[in-house]
Amino acid sequence: MYYVLNHEQMQACDRLTTERMGVPSLVLMERAALAVFDVICSRYPDCRRVLILCGSGNNGGDGFALARLLLLKGIRADVLFVGKHASMTEQTRTECAIFENYGGTLLPDDAPLKDYDLIADALFGIGLSRDIIGRYADLIRAVNRMDTPVISIDIPSGISADDGQVRGTAVRADCTVTFAFRKIGQILYPGAEYCGELILRDVGITDIGLSCASSADRAFSGNDGKGREDLPGSAEDPDTGASDGLPVSREPVCVPEVSDLASLLPRRRSDANKGTYGKLLLIAGKDNMAGAAVMAGEAACRTGCGLVCVCSHEKNRMIIQSRLPEALFVPWDEDLRPWLNWADAIAIGPGLGKTARSLELLTQVLRDWHGSLVIDADALNLLAENPELIPLAGNRAVFTPHPGEMGRLAGCPAAEAAALPIPAAESYSRRHSCILVLKGARTVVTDGSDTMISTFGNEGMATGGSGDTLTGIVGSLLAQGLTPFDAARAGVCLHGLAGDAAADTLGSCSMLAGDIPRFLPQVFRAVRQAGK
Repeated sequence: MYYVLNHEQMQACDRLTTERMGVPSLVLMERAALAVFDVICSRYPDCRRVLILCGSGNNGGDGFALARLLLLKGIRADVLFVGKHASMTEQTRTECAIFENYGGTLLPDDAPLKDYDLIADALFGIGLSRDIIGRYADLIRAVNRMDTPVISIDIPSGISADDGQVRGTAVRADCTVTFAFRKIGQILYPGAEYCGELILRDVGITDIGLSCASSADRAFSGNDGKGREDLPGSAEDPDTGASDGLPVSREPVCVPEVSDLASLLPRRRSDANKGTYGKLLLIAGKDNMAGAAVMAGEAACRTGCGLVCVCSHEKNRMIIQSRLPEALFVPWDEDLRPWLNWADAIAIGPGLGKTARSLELLTQVLRDWHGSLVIDADALNLLAENPELIPLAGNRAVFTPHPGEMGRLAGCPAAEAAALPIPAAESYSRRHSCILVLKGARTVVTDGSDTMISTFGNEGMATGGSGDTLTGIVGSLLAQGLTPFDAARAGVCLHGLAGDAAADTLGSCSMLAGDIPRFLPQVFRAVRQAGK
């Protein structure tokens, strides 16, 4: 597991390393420049002409220091300074003077950008707080039109470190060298795509600026970095502007790795029986919607649940029992109370529809069931239309919306939930005391305080039915005794890893949602091996 930080957390780590540990800011700047220099020498060994684009913030200071190191190695290093000299930070002004003392010169504003082997982007650091316009935007667009490879220092200029959004325009880098901690905006899309290959380097920043380790650390252990941030300065200049009030997570966000899962998953016992690993009641599939129930049911079975009972429309019986003979079946017109007493966990929503009976089933579950449950798909849409039911779910429930469903639940545009998944998920989770799984290219899991981003999964999972398999996986883990937060975190990781395994074998274009559960055995073997 590793942490990814927003710009405020990075600012605290950077500042306190200087103030409490006594490491001068210029030393950190020099180490950052040396890290980028080493990457250039190894990745672009034949590079002889480098154009460095420098702004007036500390990111520009990194660029000036890099230019000097290249110059001393005999590589032509031309600096195009874009900004106001009066707005330079003290450190950047010092690095600029050192560069000039060693014979470096600044290009005129109208200098051509062609005939370079590499462009180093040091325009804006992670403290960028506003959209890029004017000359800055023109320069970035010109760089993006060129075939010259680009290396960004810390983060591609124009990408928000807090959410990965493009602030007007942004540099498309071939690789990005970031320092110590990765940033949230480098993990979330579209920022992840703009970064190209993300290379992490330690520059000696302490993690003293983090207020505390999240409770996620008790289950996901490990840390591979420290943090660094350009201290925000005057809001007059876009490369030194302070935060504009964007809601950002205050606790470190964690990103799990395969080896972290072994300690979280239920342990298998050699003396077990079918009752050992729980009983899941899956309520899914209105008439002629058997597919969602089948995919969710198979995922639950392959995740290790001892017994799965599918409660579905009678018309779906033949399909479900022929496709999933391991599962029990109960028509959803029957009395549900005996099955509520039977179950250890409930999953409700896949293919449920929004009929009167669908609403009756959801209402009965929320009122009469007092254990853990996962709520997905049409069950979420019914909650959005009947918000008085939401308080009945409480902290025992895992909600698994995609951005459209999140928008309906929270009363906000789906695009907003997709663009700002962490604040959207954390805010809803805190407000309704539920575990929130906001699905997407980077799925966010949160209890309102501790938050996880999953980097597992691929574009092949962007297909109908993929969410149904996640519901079955999470429901199975709930039935096996995991807490709602642990079941959500582990389930999202297993789901993404199975999707990756399916894409590796079948191709992301040709894989189906129904293929995801069939690769879970491969994932469990990999997790056990990684955990040894």
